[in-house]
Amino acid sequence: MLILYIILGLFLQYSEISGFQSPPSPIYGGDYYYQMGSVNHILSGGDPFESSSMDGGIPGYLPLYGILCAGFCKLFSLDTFNGMIYFSLAIFAFGSILWFQTFKQIFKNEWLSVIGVILANGISIYPILKYTEFTEQIMIPLFILALYLTFTHKKSVNYAFLGIIYGLLAISHTVAFVGATLIIATFMTYEICDKYKFNKINGIKSYLKENWKNLGIFGIFGFPLSLLYWYKPIFVYKLRQVNDLLIWNVNRDWNNLNVQINFVFETLKNLINVNSLYSALVSLLFLLGLIHIYKARKNAHNEFLRIFGIGCIFATFSYFITIPLLNMHFVPNYMANYYIWCMGILISLYGLNLLNNTKMFKKDHSKMKLCFSAIFILLLILSSNGFISNVENNSWMKRGYNPMPEPYPSLQKYISENTEVSDTILSTKELSFAVNSISGRKLVVNRWAQQNNPYLDFSERDIDASIILYGNNTSKKLELIKKYDIKYLYWDTNWNGLDYRVSENNSLSHCDPLIAFYNPLYERKLDENEVKYYRVDWWVDPSLHDVSKFDLLMISPENYRNPVKPWKEDLDPYLEEVWNYSVDGQKIAVLYKIRVE
Repeated sequence: MLILYIILGLFLQYSEISGFQSPPSPIYGGDYYYQMGSVNHILSGGDPFESSSMDGGIPGYLPLYGILCAGFCKLFSLDTFNGMIYFSLAIFAFGSILWFQTFKQIFKNEWLSVIGVILANGISIYPILKYTEFTEQIMIPLFILALYLTFTHKKSVNYAFLGIIYGLLAISHTVAFVGATLIIATFMTYEICDKYKFNKINGIKSYLKENWKNLGIFGIFGFPLSLLYWYKPIFVYKLRQVNDLLIWNVNRDWNNLNVQINFVFETLKNLINVNSLYSALVSLLFLLGLIHIYKARKNAHNEFLRIFGIGCIFATFSYFITIPLLNMHFVPNYMANYYIWCMGILISLYGLNLLNNTKMFKKDHSKMKLCFSAIFILLLILSSNGFISNVENNSWMKRGYNPMPEPYPSLQKYISENTEVSDTILSTKELSFAVNSISGRKLVVNRWAQQNNPYLDFSERDIDASIILYGNNTSKKLELIKKYDIKYLYWDTNWNGLDYRVSENNSLSHCDPLIAFYNPLYERKLDENEVKYYRVDWWVDPSLHDVSKFDLLMISPENYRNPVKPWKEDLDPYLEEVWNYSVDGQKIAVLYKIRVE
């Protein structure tokens, strides 16, 4: 059945995604495009443990997916786009096997485990083209398996395994890593309290004395791996954050008490609902499992589910503690997607396991096989239909069948053949985003959201870029060009429109212009260099309007010289055209080499 499911899933995916000609995502601001830039960066020889888009930064999308995908591309001689598309097939097959082995280890029942594979690794969630979902389908089952083995068998090899998976989570997804930390802490707290009966300090000392070897092995394997990402934040930046990403870069205002409370009910609704046949069936099994966990006598795998459930709840709703005390949270909706979700599946399978223990099935195993087969087939049909429906109805999925918009394929070819991975390119934020996605080259500015870097001053970079492009001080421009080691400037006809849009009634609306959080120093710099700007109360990210507005300095379109060369004319002597793309004899895109002695 597992093999049947994998073959069917691979066939369905391949029949759809093999026709893709571009990522099913917007080229300006789309997550899949930014992920493509990360893989391009690694394939071009860039350091996977530094930012794929900004020099000196930490990786915006954590690199484990990018490293594996780049290796997959090398192994099968694929370009980045096709590598990402077909790597999704490998994730599906490998993820199915991982979930099966994890459920089999916990429930000791292969029939139950193969049903769990469909619940956890359903075809409907594919294709997976990003590190977030990769973490969900590969790293989370590995973490649960490693955690279960250490809980039930206190062997050194199991702690080494958990340490490796924990360390890899640190370079896979930050929220998943933090959640794993809180869940491991929950298990340690339980073991201390259970064995030493709340003997406070002496209990902790006794626990550490008894388990020092295993904990040491866990640390030996986990700590160095985690430092691949956390070294810079801890030892270089001292955790001093310049950007409060958890306020402006999330899709909810988590400081709002109503949002916090509503999220609790939203999470419960996701666990128990009858919106579809699929969700109704899973919800029923979840309720059965929940009741049985409460009533069942104490045993190893029952206790594991209880503690794991408590850990998942603690990790997800920790914002009730961390926001008042530390003014921070761990992105609860992402945490729920990782841990409340898999907790629900484990409990649902526990509920389904009740059928296996009924008198009717114990006496006649053929009835049990028939019942489980029927459930398997039903879930298989529902998950397959979900995949087909997503491909047919998701507008971005349909975009994947269209080629990448011009001029980007031609630009990609030129950049890959004529530039180095460390070369820095200047443009507007949205154009820079597109250039990085197809090349993996470094940028001066970019869309802020995908950077995921609280230690880099995006405001300063936007201000410096505005001075280079629109300022009146040539010597200052040259100084900044050298500061960022800028090698190229990219322009195309979308330059103005991706900063600002003009509506039918000629009113101006913001898209994604150069901005900065208000600061008298930045305002003075703009004034000194005669860069025109607005001071506005607006959102930082153009796609997130469900969060607070901020006091911003916004670079004005009044600075544009003309649509073809928007920058100030004193920059022209330093620009040499090295590539262009024309339509009907009209240049619509140009790449300039910046030559500064």
